Order: sequence, then C-alpha cells, then structure tokens
Amino acid sequence: MSPDLNVDAALDAYRLPLLPAPPRVLQAVADGVAPGEVRAAQDEAVGWLAAERPCPARAVRAPDGRVRVTCCTDLPGVTPAMIDWWFGWHLPSSARYRLWHPAAHVKAVVRDDRSARAQGRERYIGNESYVDEYIGRSLRRLTIAFVEPAAFGFDARASDAVTICANTSDRLLGGQGGSLVHHVVGTPGGAQMRSGFWLGEIRHRVPLIDQGLGGLLNTRAMRRLIVPDRMALDLLQHCGEEMNHLARFLPSLYGAVRGPASP
Repeated sequence: MSPDLNVDAALDAYRLPLLPAPPRVLQAVADGVAPGEVRAAQDEAVGWLAAERPCPARAVRAPDGRVRVTCCTDLPGVTPAMIDWWFGWHLPSSARYRLWHPAAHVKAVVRDDRSARAQGRERYIGNESYVDEYIGRSLRRLTIAFVEPAAFGFDARASDAVTICANTSDRLLGGQGGSLVHHVVGTPGGAQMRSGFWLGEIRHRVPLIDQGLGGLLNTRAMRRLIVPDRMALDLLQHCGEEMNHLARFLPSLYGAVRGPASP
C-alpha cells in the first residue's frame, strides 16, 4: 500500500486548530492599503521576492488600480524541498487541501491527477487546480494555473530555493486577473517563504469579450471595483494564516509520506 496514495485515511493527526496570523501581518492589515507603484509580476517579482532583504507584509495599490500584496513567512523545520513536494502532493484531494487552512479552504479538484508521476514540480507545473476557498468572508472559486518559474524571471535550476508560480482566474467571472509567486529559500533551522500576489491585470477567457471589454476592465475604476481594498487586505491575512499553519504540520506529514530518509 503506497502511503502517498492512501495517507488520507490517517489525516487526523495533521488537522490542527488554526492560529491567528503573526502580529506583523495583522498590523499590516490594520494599516490598510498603501499607495505606491505596482508593475506586472513578470517585471518585479524577482526584485521583491528574491532580494537579500525579506519582503514586507503589505498591500499596495498603484494609481492605475493594480494591487500588489506581499507577505514573508518563517517556516521552522521546513525545507524548500518540502514546499515543492507539498504543492504536488495536495492538489488532487480536498481533504489534503483543507489541512492547509481548515477555516477557509473548502474544495480542490485538479485538472490532471498526476499522483503516479515523480514528486514535486512534475505534478503541478503545467497543471491547473480548481479551488473553492474563502478570502475573508467571500467564497472564491478560482483556477490556479501553475507555470514555470522562468515565466516570472526566476531560475528554476537554483539548488538553494524553490519558486512556485501561477496565474489565477475567477471561474464564475471567467476572467484571469492575478498572478502569485511563492519564493522559498533555506534558512538556519528552516526556510523562509516570500509570497507575492499581483491583482488587477484583467483578461477574459473568451477572446471576443476580452477584445471588446479589455480596455474597460482595466481602467482604474473597474480595477478598484473588481479588486477592492478589503479583498487585498483579506488576502494578506489569509496568506499569513495559511503559510504559518502549513509549517506546523508539514515536516511531520512529509516524513510520514516520504520517510525519514527522504531529502
């Protein structure tokens, strides 16, 4: 019996109560959305997430209405390889997905179940995850389309870091409006996850609608309507909660599924 395929029957040990986000994240949420410059994720993700300094917990809105949310999470006992494994392992199962944020994660379905493939990025890059989750009080039905780190300027060959990159879209509205990057680097005793979300570059999945409404959807007023400040702040708090929660159970789960000798 493969523990990778059958561990769902023993997930109770990893169903932990959710703790509040770290104080620095809660303070950033209380501070509100700050004004600033925001470029496309492809143009600035490396600068924000791969620099020597950790990225701040902050939500920033540009004059044109686009938003960038950044959050830095210390992950004691976690390695970058564990994060790479997690993104490949949890995709096919709602029960696994709910471990990550028991209060907000509802459902996850993957386009291609690649459980028989090698661990890690072989399972998620080029794949799509269809998730239902609460961001704040709003239930979002999202498509997360994972892409190569090179699409955002990161070197996938780096041995000391793992970068998870994806484009996100709203399944109800039919529009792609965001990008996410989690850049994970090793630290003494664990890892640090530097997360960034870029929202407001809106494209509709139907080409004719995109051609007809693309200009309207990407005005300042429409971006603020589609991505209000409350959504950006809720996303910041959500990220602070789920990434800290993940660190609490991931090392033991990884060891149970992969075995103590796994890298």
